[in-house]
Amino acid sequence: MEKYNWNLDKMFKDEEAFNQSYEDLAKKVAKVKDLTSDYEKNFEEFFPLSVETSRGLSNLAVYAHMKFDENTKDSKGQKMQMKAFSLFDDFQTAIAGFRPYLLTLSQDQIDKLIEDNNLQDYEIYFSRILRYKDHTLSAQEEKIMGSLSFLSGASGEAYTLLRNADMEFPVLESTGEKLSEANYIPHLLNKDVKVRKEAFEKYYQTLRGAENTIASLQFNNVKGLTTEAELRKFDSARQMELFKDNVDVEVYDTLIKVIHDYLPVLHKYYEIKKKYMALDEQHMYDVYLPMLADFDKKVPYEEAKETILKALEPLGQEYVSIVKEGFDSNWIDVYPKDGKRSGAYSSGSYDSDPYILMNYNDNLDSMFTLAHELGHSMHSYFSKKNNSYINHSYTIFVAEVASTTNELLLLNYLINKAESQEEKFYLVNHYVDSFKSTVFRQTMFAEFEKMTHQAVENGEVLTAENFNQMYYDLNKAYFGPAVISDKDIEFEWARIPHFYRNFYVYKYATGFSTAVSLSQNILSGDKDKLQAYLNFLKDGGRNFPLDQLRAAGADISKEETLVKAMKVFEDQVNQLEKLL
Repeated sequence: MEKYNWNLDKMFKDEEAFNQSYEDLAKKVAKVKDLTSDYEKNFEEFFPLSVETSRGLSNLAVYAHMKFDENTKDSKGQKMQMKAFSLFDDFQTAIAGFRPYLLTLSQDQIDKLIEDNNLQDYEIYFSRILRYKDHTLSAQEEKIMGSLSFLSGASGEAYTLLRNADMEFPVLESTGEKLSEANYIPHLLNKDVKVRKEAFEKYYQTLRGAENTIASLQFNNVKGLTTEAELRKFDSARQMELFKDNVDVEVYDTLIKVIHDYLPVLHKYYEIKKKYMALDEQHMYDVYLPMLADFDKKVPYEEAKETILKALEPLGQEYVSIVKEGFDSNWIDVYPKDGKRSGAYSSGSYDSDPYILMNYNDNLDSMFTLAHELGHSMHSYFSKKNNSYINHSYTIFVAEVASTTNELLLLNYLINKAESQEEKFYLVNHYVDSFKSTVFRQTMFAEFEKMTHQAVENGEVLTAENFNQMYYDLNKAYFGPAVISDKDIEFEWARIPHFYRNFYVYKYATGFSTAVSLSQNILSGDKDKLQAYLNFLKDGGRNFPLDQLRAAGADISKEETLVKAMKVFEDQVNQLEKLL
């Protein structure tokens, strides 16, 4: 039915309209390229044209990728995506010299550019570039660095190919099925301990076949980043990566400290789980086992819509009415279809609706995913409505806050409305598991990153043995005495691709912790706290993420904000214990 499909015709009515836009933008890209010959002379024409072209290309590329994802078997969509992405790459290459040019200017010269060209709305844009002035090398050195930039991603690319293309997993004797990256975790959910144990051991046996290669790739990834940080006059690689969001390293360290303070609560959860599931020994291949494997509540899409609207009522009438508009205006491509991309996401350009791709399956997990993606889309909606194109895009640091806040409001609503003790138990356990996987596990990864980079910055050369020992010690500390840290788990670091996205994982933990704090503020009924949260959604990219969250009511730089979230976790673990 049409009401369950997104309506992309609002972006381009047909392929002819898409192609016309492509041709127009190709001419603009060519013109921009010509104007880059002399930035100073051509600035008055170059800058507005480059912004206009960027906006148009974003719209073109977003449409193309969504058309492809709605049916990956349709070659038209694939061709559209290739054309749009290629033109966007040409544009990025053409303007690559603009940022280095700006960095040669003084603040007075930038101020004059803004004044002469009436660019007051772009002051934030220019100021964020100029922040890097003390960390920018000479023009010739930057040219050399740029020509070698492909090396920064080389380790990650090689790792991806090794893991996904070259590595061969064996057939499991317990099931007769070939082990793979895709079915590894599903095997750890199997009720039969023989299946779980065999999958766990053979997975890591296979990885260990490339142990030294993976360790070399990881070491060189770390070494490359620490070397660049030193050249750019940062105190550490961590400081360099956090500088992008204007985040002090103390925020990172405070997160690790608070999580360590609450590790005993996590250990208590594993003790509860071990007792509830009657496990004589709880191994690493048991930790994915769900405590209520057979609980399966059907939630049809239409019911999910109504439930979500009720759960989001604490966010106010305006928010709920816009979500309803999204449901009624074909923002969402709801059900799985032949050829449709799997998973879920929120997308859209500055000039389009904030579209959502779903693969809805009439269950609780699908309803939580829908609420999550609506959080992203509402954040995008408010950001676009209240900011110019240049200032509307919010950072990755805060990207998961609005989506997780929506999920937590839904979870709170469902727990309070639970129709049985079994359902309430399932939902409380869902909350605890979300903390476990998003806050504790990601902080453990973040601590591992900190340790490995500091070791290299101190002149150490890290081998597989070094990585393994660091990771194993962390694993024992985080999982506690109720879980046996099997020897093979020391090599789990080698299956985490996020370690090639340098100091990224901590944002999951800070984002979830912030959402817990903000959802509590919203549920308090305090109108000022609600307005502070809505203002956060409307800020787009005008302010740095820590300033945005501080104004929203969750100062993540302060220990008490994290403690507030951890106390919610402790309350949920205690509630889980009582429900048993």
